Amino acid sequence: MIKQKIQDQIVVALKAGDKVRLDVLRFILSSIKYAEIEKQKELTDDEIVSLLSKEVKKRKEAIEMFKKGGRTEGIEKEEKQIVVINEFLPEKISQEELEKIISEVISSSGADPQMGKVIGTVMGKIKGQADGSEVARIVKEKLAGK
Repeated sequence: MIKQKIQDQIVVALKAGDKVRLDVLRFILSSIKYAEIEKQKELTDDEIVSLLSKEVKKRKEAIEMFKKGGRTEGIEKEEKQIVVINEFLPEKISQEELEKIISEVISSSGADPQMGKVIGTVMGKIKGQADGSEVARIVKEKLAGK
């Protein structure tokens, strides 16, 4: 479904003459097809969401590198790419909702919850609706405060 939506958006971008958007969409589709060849099967929407999340993370890291290097022209390009990729990702979960889910997982995991298991369970529940580093930070805070 996400893959089809990307293909449809490529046609729209072609007709609109939006080169930046078209380039990003083609890159995303290429990444999906490459992953499908590697796995020798069609990717599920969850796998595509995971792949797109990794692409956003790469671009955020690139933005940080551009900032450290004082190169502002690259920052704008990467930010535009993030905006396009985010269109195909599920809506982000609120901070309050995320903390509530984490608290539920910690309380249901027994007397001695392990950070890795808690993070894994939470990430499985939210499926790409929050950044893994944010989940890890909150879990660490909550476990330290226990």
